[in-house]
Amino acid sequence: MRRVWALLIASLLYADVHSVKLEPYEIYHLKAAVAAQVLAADESTEGKSVRERVVVRLDDRVDRASLQVALQKRKALSQLIAITKSSIADQKRLVAVKKRDYESIKDLRSKSVFEKNARLAAYLSARSALLAQKEKLQNLLMQRSDIEDAITKLKDRIAKENPRISGYVLRVHVRRGDFVNPGALLVDFADISKARGVMYLSREEVAKLPHARFFIDGKEVPNPIVKLLRTTDENYISQYRAEIVVNAPKFFGKIIKVEIR
Repeated sequence: MRRVWALLIASLLYADVHSVKLEPYEIYHLKAAVAAQVLAADESTEGKSVRERVVVRLDDRVDRASLQVALQKRKALSQLIAITKSSIADQKRLVAVKKRDYESIKDLRSKSVFEKNARLAAYLSARSALLAQKEKLQNLLMQRSDIEDAITKLKDRIAKENPRISGYVLRVHVRRGDFVNPGALLVDFADISKARGVMYLSREEVAKLPHARFFIDGKEVPNPIVKLLRTTDENYISQYRAEIVVNAPKFFGKIIKVEIR
């Protein structure tokens, strides 16, 4: 019995115990991407988990109106492009007919020069009209491409004016009516699905990590270390910074005891 107690005491003496404060796994800071007035700020979300929710909405009314105009222009251009393509198909058939008409008489001595020139002119005129339609189509396609680019940019801007977040809302920094510039803090939110903590290890502790056993508040757990810096910390100059990830507690800020044996 004395031997067992001696071994137990020895194991505790050689165990390295660290007090670790548990924080959310990740904390995010949502910032304004554009300059705008705040139309809505949902303060009721603070202290709650949200999913794909707009907590702060910036003024997007001008951009939404511009988007509707751009969408209407795209629709009109698409219709005009379809009409022009149909016209080109008809014009191609007309060119083929005029070409056959001219080629059927160009070598006949029985046909006058006037008639030959008239048919040649009709063929060349039809071909010129076809080229003009093709040029019109290219211009229309370029206009539609410009409109598509404008629509993409407007949608991106509107999305930035209505940023959606998923996580636990820590703080809403703005209020309705505020005016924000790019980079202004809007919302702090966190991933609380897991917890992260930091501890500082000595060189001796780092050396034994490959074969160490870990205990959190007296209960053995698999190796919780997810990051270990191989350079000493700038503040704790003789120790190495390690991060651990564990199950999320009910309340963050809890201090746990991590033993390395």
